[in-house]
Amino acid sequence: MKNLLYRALILVCFYPAALHAQKPQATAGPYGVFIRIDKLLHGPQYVVERLETGKVTAKPDWQPVCTTEKGPTSARDLIARLTLLSTKNPMYEIPNDSLTALLYTRYRNAAHADSLGAYGENPQYLEALGLGFLDTDVMQGKRYDYRVRALESRVGVFHNPGTVSVPGSKFATTATAVNQNANGQVVNIQYLLKKPNPYIAGARVLRATYGQTDFAECGAEWGFRKGKKDSLFLIVTDPNVRRKMLYSYVVYLKDFLGNESNASDTITIANLRPQEEIPVIHHINAVSQEAENAIAISWKLSSTKDLRSVEIWRSEKFDAGFQKIGLATPTDTVYYDNRVEPVQGYYYQIRLNGTYDISGESVKVSGMLKASRPALVSPTHFQLKESRDTLTFRWQPADFDTHGYYIYFAAGQTDSLQRYSDIILAGKELKYQVPVKKLALGTGYRWAVVAVNTSYNMGPMSEILYSQPRFPERLATPINPEMIPQNDRALLVWENMRSIDPYILGYIIERKAANEKAFKAIYRQKDEDNNRNNFADSTVKQGVRYTYRIKAYGLNEKFSGPSTEIDYYKPLDAVLPVHGLNVLSTDKGVLVSWDAPLKNPEKFLIYRFTEKTEKPRLVASTSGTQNAFIDREAAPGVGYYYHIVAVEDDNRESAATDPVKVDWK
Repeated sequence: MKNLLYRALILVCFYPAALHAQKPQATAGPYGVFIRIDKLLHGPQYVVERLETGKVTAKPDWQPVCTTEKGPTSARDLIARLTLLSTKNPMYEIPNDSLTALLYTRYRNAAHADSLGAYGENPQYLEALGLGFLDTDVMQGKRYDYRVRALESRVGVFHNPGTVSVPGSKFATTATAVNQNANGQVVNIQYLLKKPNPYIAGARVLRATYGQTDFAECGAEWGFRKGKKDSLFLIVTDPNVRRKMLYSYVVYLKDFLGNESNASDTITIANLRPQEEIPVIHHINAVSQEAENAIAISWKLSSTKDLRSVEIWRSEKFDAGFQKIGLATPTDTVYYDNRVEPVQGYYYQIRLNGTYDISGESVKVSGMLKASRPALVSPTHFQLKESRDTLTFRWQPADFDTHGYYIYFAAGQTDSLQRYSDIILAGKELKYQVPVKKLALGTGYRWAVVAVNTSYNMGPMSEILYSQPRFPERLATPINPEMIPQNDRALLVWENMRSIDPYILGYIIERKAANEKAFKAIYRQKDEDNNRNNFADSTVKQGVRYTYRIKAYGLNEKFSGPSTEIDYYKPLDAVLPVHGLNVLSTDKGVLVSWDAPLKNPEKFLIYRFTEKTEKPRLVASTSGTQNAFIDREAAPGVGYYYHIVAVEDDNRESAATDPVKVDWK
């Protein structure tokens, strides 16, 4: 069927061609690196050079790898070139002489056009026509740069197709099955190729006998067929099949350099002839039946038409030694095998005898007869020892028929006990350890051990033991503290941590004043506080900067880390300035008077200056109870200016009054 490929190529060989050259391209794959130099026919010869990237050399070590040949002079010359090139790449093939002659005629008649059609994407033909080169002297896992120049051009004029890694990678084309059929002798599958790649050179078909073998190449024939518009199909024909069998198929597409696509979807086909009517086995199962002391083999068939009997085969090994142990009528759906030993594994198959043929073996299923000895004795002396990071359980054996033990547990007093451990085989040290980190915090657990005998029956539980609840070593740190200043207190709020850490019982508020070096706890919440996430500090003073932080506390004096720090500061009230300043000349001097403020300061400072004075001069300091002063040192007739500053006992000063000039009469 591979000749379908050539038929498809003939269809597209005479398509209209683009009248322009192509930029050189480099494509890597398991079979080498192909440099497509050009698609324009009858061009110059080219020199291809290669550079291995990553090598440390004094200067780039470009190696010449190829000088392309001139175009073929005859169809025979083209056949010889194609034959020689086929040894370089297992994906290359030698076309028949008539197809090669047709290609050469097309090449000879096209002087300056890209006229190869589909052949313009085939590395074998491009190299034969001097338009490409397959570099097989590359090493897997390396990266290479290439450069190309025309043979007649001056040195230094290069075209760079880009860096490639060897081998290449998967390409995007995928195959989707659109049709399949079988006639008992041949299986046919048709795939639609999505995102067709012009470099597709072949396919790899893998087959598995359903439920029996792994996928392996099956030697199926394949070929490509062009559909409507631009669609492309892959046709797969598998003649190496047996009748009455279920087969699964997977297809990988390959390009000319050996790169593969992703696998197609798996399809499963029953290879049947319509007239044979051998039923398909849809289901087979083996179940222990202790009441009958047997293993029941059941099955389900697609039909019973033309079915004469059902053979039951058994072996104690999976891949050999099957023997026929019974025969069932076509209408039976179950067979009881009572020639079995308890707790012994067996493998079963069924084979169908039809009117026209005998089916192959079915899939293999395993079966085992359960033993029925009851388990009556519980383990004794069940003990629990707790350490910082481990719970250790020990106990005494149940009885001689014990196969192993299971540890059961439950959280709290109301939950039912559930299996915790895998089986602990009897005969070994009867000890089991549970890492504390696997248990939930704050939960007390109940524990018991149960014996299972060789019949896989569970015995009664041992006595119940209790483990102590575990609590975290450190609580969650309070987050997002905020300060809300109020008139006479500092209100501190933070995130409600109980929704984050349920083991928090309350909070400790710590404070540090500006002149203190360490934080001090100023409040520890009590039960009546109900874990509230705020605190109001009414002991703050104006003019003092305070820094706060919060800690959470829990059981057993467990604490969190401190929160981020947050400050509170309320500045002192401003010193009220003097109002109603009045300056009057008298016969005793200059009388400076002012209105008494609402709150008497510690003192008043009286300043005097003239227009020529650089800065005011302090001429008097009066007590805070005075509201007048006579400047006896003022020279008559001089234009003095006065202003007053109020001073508190902590030396804070008010703003100066506006200057007032004396008016001499």
